[in-house]
Amino acid sequence: MHVILTPNDYHKVFVLFYKCFLEARPGVQGIFLLRFVAGASFSGPHLYGETNFSLLAGATLWVCATTSIYIFNGIMDVEEDRINGSSRPIASGKLGVAQAAGVAGCLGILSILGCFALGSTLGWSVAVLLALGWVYSGPPFCLKRWPSGWAVLGISAALITYNAGYISNGGGMTTLDFLIFATVMALWLGIVSQTKDLSDIEGDKLAGRRSGPVVWGEDVARLVFSGAALSLAGVYTLSAALFAPSLLVPALVLTVGAAILAVVTLSPWSRGDKARRRRSYRAFMFTQYGANLAVVMW
Repeated sequence: MHVILTPNDYHKVFVLFYKCFLEARPGVQGIFLLRFVAGASFSGPHLYGETNFSLLAGATLWVCATTSIYIFNGIMDVEEDRINGSSRPIASGKLGVAQAAGVAGCLGILSILGCFALGSTLGWSVAVLLALGWVYSGPPFCLKRWPSGWAVLGISAALITYNAGYISNGGGMTTLDFLIFATVMALWLGIVSQTKDLSDIEGDKLAGRRSGPVVWGEDVARLVFSGAALSLAGVYTLSAALFAPSLLVPALVLTVGAAILAVVTLSPWSRGDKARRRRSYRAFMFTQYGANLAVVMW
């Protein structure tokens, strides 16, 4: 029996996947892809040259995995997202939970099968990444409810992603500059990314989520996030100057971004309505994009 798909059917499938991609936060998927590429840039000369199938396939499958994780997160966060007025497809009712779950499951399975086809190390790496996504968002652990939970998960996810890119481009002996870069940027993700919680304090309280601003109070949280950003930038710059001069430009980018983030976070510019409260997180995102791009380009 042959199933004939009409142009309207293809349109529906496209719309479904488009909504799922929006739910998975394109900006976040972009930075995960960039982390993968940044990791690859440390392991071989083939990043800009001839087509590297292992790298291209690995990067594509990795984004399938992270998209699956963030769709699942949107499903599990629907209550607090609605309280916080999120416009993402699931929270706004534009994307059904069952449809989203189906796409997330398919992408997760595809990423595991594909990565194992490329090699056992990459396969186990993506399996661990998906497991971390479940532990963070799903029962019985739901580590998203505590700032320490996200810190551990964020740091782990970043390190795994950088290493996955590294091995997809040939791997080899790990270099000191790669270790410094991956460690600092993983800490940047795990700690400074929690500036996102500054815009969702009320919703997190009502949903029982113990985010940093809820646990410590908003003013203390702003000091913690700003101090962490500036400290990481200082450590990165010092480490680059002493041990890895090739990282000085990325370190400068991170330092400038950290200073901007601290000014925004500690000033009235990030207080008021939800859009203004998101400015600290936007500074975080722009900075990590810049720092990773600097590594790839230089």
